[in-house]
Amino acid sequence: MRMKIVVTTILGCLILTTAAAQEGDGRIRVLLAGDSTVQDADHQRTPDWGWGQVLSRFFDDGVEVVNIAAGGRSTRTFIEEGRWDSLINLTRAGDYVFIQFGHNDPKEGNKYASPADYRRNLERFVDDARARGATPVLVTPVTRRRFDDEGNVPFTHGDYPGVVRDVAEAKNVPLADLKTKSRRILMEHGEEGSKRIYLHLAPGENPIRPDGLEDNTHFSEYGAMLMAGVIADFIRSEGLTPLADHLREPRR
Repeated sequence: MRMKIVVTTILGCLILTTAAAQEGDGRIRVLLAGDSTVQDADHQRTPDWGWGQVLSRFFDDGVEVVNIAAGGRSTRTFIEEGRWDSLINLTRAGDYVFIQFGHNDPKEGNKYASPADYRRNLERFVDDARARGATPVLVTPVTRRRFDDEGNVPFTHGDYPGVVRDVAEAKNVPLADLKTKSRRILMEHGEEGSKRIYLHLAPGENPIRPDGLEDNTHFSEYGAMLMAGVIADFIRSEGLTPLADHLREPRR
């Protein structure tokens, strides 16, 4: 019961803080559904950054980013906690809805969504967004930082990125292949240089994690900017107009 109260409170705050977005101010809106690699991280509690947190830096003032992503969520828990309903209730015609899950869906326990359930959930997201007159965009989960003995980065997340691609093809949905692009970025940076992309903190470097940290899933601000840049490049190359018309050199 206590957990339900906490979740309800969070969602209530979310609705209140984004209520103004429902009224409309003429700006194009990008709504984000996802996990911790996308979310607006609270820097009073954690040093990591989600790529959705910095995405607005790539647009002019004609675009508003509404980030509903939340750490630790799978497609299953995003639905069960009412987060997807909160997002879709905010969605209006002309919006873009970017959807990236897959880090937590394979995990055993209450987050788990089988590949078949994962597919059904993604299909629901696509259908619901289109029913509101929005453009859904599917995003494959970003690669974790892992190097093998030969200096290569193995693909991660098992069957789940393939499911995203299959749904995108079957539903004729734009697909941002962040998995492949992020792997390429890791390879370009190399095993040592890629530590800068993720949360590799020395003891005493950050007061939130005074003992240091080696995290190969969550991003530094630099890493978040790289991943958001991939999304911006995708929007441009895919010709997602009118959204693409508002891209600009990113603010740092």
